[in-house]
Amino acid sequence: MSSDIVFVTRHYPPNSNINGESVCDMVEYLSSTPDITSHVICIDRQAEGVGNGRRPAGNIIRLKTLYQGDNPVLRFITFLYDGWRLMLEARKFKESLVIVTTSPPLLPMWATLLLRKKTRWAMWSFDLFPEGFQVTKFISKNNPFYRLVRKITYAGRPDFLIALGEQQAVYLQKSYQEKIPAQILPCGVFAHTEEAAGRPDWWTPDLIYLGYCGNVGDPHNPEFIKAAIDHINPATQRLVLALYGKKAGEVKSYAQGKSGIILVDRVPRNQLHFIDIHLVSLTTAWTHIAVPSKAISAVCMGASILFCGSKESDNWHMLQHAGWFIAENDAMSDQVKAFLTALQISDIAQKKAAALQIRRQLQENVRETYEFIRSKVT
Repeated sequence: MSSDIVFVTRHYPPNSNINGESVCDMVEYLSSTPDITSHVICIDRQAEGVGNGRRPAGNIIRLKTLYQGDNPVLRFITFLYDGWRLMLEARKFKESLVIVTTSPPLLPMWATLLLRKKTRWAMWSFDLFPEGFQVTKFISKNNPFYRLVRKITYAGRPDFLIALGEQQAVYLQKSYQEKIPAQILPCGVFAHTEEAAGRPDWWTPDLIYLGYCGNVGDPHNPEFIKAAIDHINPATQRLVLALYGKKAGEVKSYAQGKSGIILVDRVPRNQLHFIDIHLVSLTTAWTHIAVPSKAISAVCMGASILFCGSKESDNWHMLQHAGWFIAENDAMSDQVKAFLTALQISDIAQKKAAALQIRRQLQENVRETYEFIRSKVT
């Protein structure tokens, strides 16, 4: 007799968003158990970003969306509509374990309002909302609507949590005001990714490569990237930029004509190891609300990181032995300059060796969580 599990998410392959890839990874893992049937309820849309060309797995139910543009008000209305539609569809699976992600924003609020009381469900956190709206100043934390939405969101008690890291799990437990059991599942650990056989066109030996590959959005600090642009040493170093997102345009414009800078459309995941040090930023206000997957993916490909943000972040908590820290303050540019000036190849080799050890631990975290989910279904 088949046991069903339902995943509710905004993005899913062939959509390129990494959250959807993470869901697909778990669905593929569960497919090795013949008596588990995975259903994925998602939105029929395409996301900006670099995907891995994944073929979707599972029984997929795609729902139409209202809007895919950039108008913030229309986007917010669409978030509400998409979440409502997704959870109405999830209600049809009365006897199944339902995994509710945090994408689209406010989806856990709809889970609280619409899931039946006897439904077994878990909250799988990526970026957290409504907190994300508050830190971007889209709405004030004192706004009655924000306070109501946050209260509703954390009024529903899931059976367990799936968090990006231990620090985010603690944050969620405090928000729920209960010590809900939590599984740790870092985003960006993909066991199926293999190193590319060929070298990128931009790569040459005997140089140190730094890079920022990914989204430059609200949680990220473009001034950190600009500091690296300013202080890169063209004689021995290169900075590879593969940028998209809300703040990418200003950084690309700033980088134009600067020595030592390489602008590319994308760096495939299987070429991340050609970059020795990946720049990762998470502004302090976004600590625990987001955990950039680019840092995890880089370390899992054997590279190191230069992290700018708070030491309380899961990125630093998990990956610090494979990287260096830049404090988010007025001296940030001076810190970057000092780091790049003193950087030696031997330092990078030490951090890369640590990255390989961390990768094994992260892969074990993923396997343990997948097995836990399997045990909850069968």
